[in-house]
Parts: sequence; C-alpha cells; structure tokens
Amino acid sequence: MEKRIETMEKYEKWVDKACDFVDLVGPTINMPAAAMQSDISTALGNDLNVMFLGHDAHEVPKPDYKFDNSDYFKCRCKKGNENWKHRNENNRKGWPIWKNLRDYFIKVYGESIIMDDLDHLVFTNAIFFTGDHITQVLGQIGTSVENRCMGLTRDLIFDILQPKLLVCFSVKDVFDKLIGSIRNKEGFREKIIVQKFKPYHIKHTCAITQVDGTIILGIPHPSGAHGVLASLPAIVRIINDLYKGIEIEKVIATKENNLDTNNRVNQNDFEKIIAIKDKIRKDGTNQWIDTDGMLVHEYYCKGKIQNYIKGNGTISVGLKINNEGNKYVLSVLSRGNHPDKFEKMICDYCNKKGWRKSDNDLLYAVDLITNENEIAEFITSLLKEMKTYRETDLKE
Repeated sequence: MEKRIETMEKYEKWVDKACDFVDLVGPTINMPAAAMQSDISTALGNDLNVMFLGHDAHEVPKPDYKFDNSDYFKCRCKKGNENWKHRNENNRKGWPIWKNLRDYFIKVYGESIIMDDLDHLVFTNAIFFTGDHITQVLGQIGTSVENRCMGLTRDLIFDILQPKLLVCFSVKDVFDKLIGSIRNKEGFREKIIVQKFKPYHIKHTCAITQVDGTIILGIPHPSGAHGVLASLPAIVRIINDLYKGIEIEKVIATKENNLDTNNRVNQNDFEKIIAIKDKIRKDGTNQWIDTDGMLVHEYYCKGKIQNYIKGNGTISVGLKINNEGNKYVLSVLSRGNHPDKFEKMICDYCNKKGWRKSDNDLLYAVDLITNENEIAEFITSLLKEMKTYRETDLKE
C-alpha cells in the first residue's frame, strides 16, 4: 500500500510538471495535447510487467489543430483515452496499432495476456502534442519541444513506473530518440549497449538494450504499414520471450533461426494461396505472403503534398483460407478519409461479386471451390476499384 501511495504521489507531481510544460509551449505551436492511451489508474502503483510507448497520439486532423489549455492532457493522464474501450474491436473503431499486435499474440499463443492484463501494463506516447501524421507533428513542434517531451517521458518511465519491459512502437522515432534522451540526462554515466537485429530473418529491424533493470525493445510500428504484418508473428515471439524472462542474448540469437510454421495453414491450402498470388497483377501494390499463409497486398495512395500519404491513403487487402479449410476469407483495412463511404463501396462491390460479408466489419468470404483464376481476377479488379476510389476520395 505504501508503495502505491508513493508512486501515485510521484505521478501527480509528474503530471503537474508535464501540464506546466504543455501550457508553456502549447499556445506557440498551437497543437492539441494528448499522450496517455490506457487507463493508468488501474496499473499505477502495481509492479508493471510491460509498457508500450508510441510516438504521438495521431488523433487530430490538420484542420482541427488548436490548443486551448492542458486540461484535456491532464484528464488523459488520469483516465486515458475515452476510446481505449474500442481498441480490440473488429471494425473501424478498433486500433490497428494495438489490435494487430494483440491478434498475432492470439494466433501464435492462443491468448493475449500480455496485452490484456490491464492492472500491470501502460500504453502511452512519448510526444505530448498530437496530429494526424508524424512528419507534420515534428515539423510543427520542432526539435526542442520533442526533446523536452522525450525527457519528461524518460523520467516517467524510470523514476516512477519502472516497467520490467518497455516496447517502443518504432525503432527510429521512439527507441533511438528515447535512448538519446537517456544518454543526455544530466548525471547519467551508465554505458548503454544497443543491439539491432532481425529476429527469425524478418525484413524489419528490431533494437534492444537494458537500462536500470528495464529491458527496452524497439519494434517496427505495428499499425500495418511497410509490410509489418508479415513480421508480427516473429515480433510477438520475442516480446513473449522477454516478458517471460528469457535472456536478451537468447532473443538476439533468433536472428539465426527460421520461424517455425506450426501455425501456418496446411501445405495444400498454402499452395493455393501461392498460385493465386502468381496470377494477380500487382498494379502498384506491395505484395507478400506472411508466416500465417495470408496473401497481403498493400497500396500507398500517391498524393500531391508528399510522395505517399501513409496516414490517410494506405489500403491493405489480405486473402487466406479459414481454419475450417472451406472458404477463402478477404480482409480489408483502410487508413483513409471517409471510412463509412469506403466500407459501403467495398461492401457493394463484394456483394456484387458473390463475396458474403461476415459478422466482422470489412471481412468477406467465398467458398473454397471457387476457381483460382476467378479469385485472382476478383482481387485484381478490387485493387483497381479501391485505387480509383482512394485517389478520388483524397481530392474531396
């Protein structure tokens, strides 16, 4: 009880300090402030098994940028994001950054206690000001504000919460910058050895180190961009290993191993997916087959302001065979404008082509006996329809 009270008192002082900073710089940069995602009140004072750290909250579109005061930021520090309750939902209210990772824990281990034990986890962001894209946030707040936010977050992690495991959602934008802030802290003399590796031969780089008893792991942002879904089966394995106390060196050694295929669909089904992949015209999309046997197509919409509008224009289409082995299942994820309009377009098009909508939003199925050429033709035409829709939608 004494520890909990002491931790709560320290946290209250930290919140006041962070709010003073937000009030100081907020009017100048004129951006809304919000960082905490989970309801920290359930975990504060408990032994923290894991802390998840994003860059910024990515909540407010550019036209709505406005700073009033730190009241909302303070409320978030106390109770988290009011939409936290929707994070695991299978619809557009769900949080890809959270749900993608949790779903792969369930696929690999059959449960997701690491991300469901709310009494012993915290999810927050390192940067206190929020926008709709990281480059816009950084461009508006500037380096000095970013560094100050990172320093306050560093103090929250090591002086107050002291998690056993800290998972950073981005190596470049979160892990590397946090390590830089730790090294720059006045009076800090400990040598930090950072090791970067690709577990199980995935294409994405992870980073790891240990500071003051906390293991810090940097992983690619799990929202789904840059083909990260194909790497998540390997990433959840190393998170699980660290969570259970496996030594860092053994986790790093997974870079020499191939991922086991115990969770992959059976070989006949896998060959069907490969055959369909070979028949589909890429039409400007990235495509790959992940370790669960899902064929993924990812389309980045080109825009006028920047080469790729990753925050607004990305569409991911997945195709796999269900666990019962009797249907092809199509999943669609869009991080774009007007999601209701997009969902209706997808639903109308799939219904017209004979794909039946399941209970989950943007999930469709057709019988496995459907000819592979027909499946390939359908996916190709759907990608074309979505590409046309997205580029038209962005002009509105």
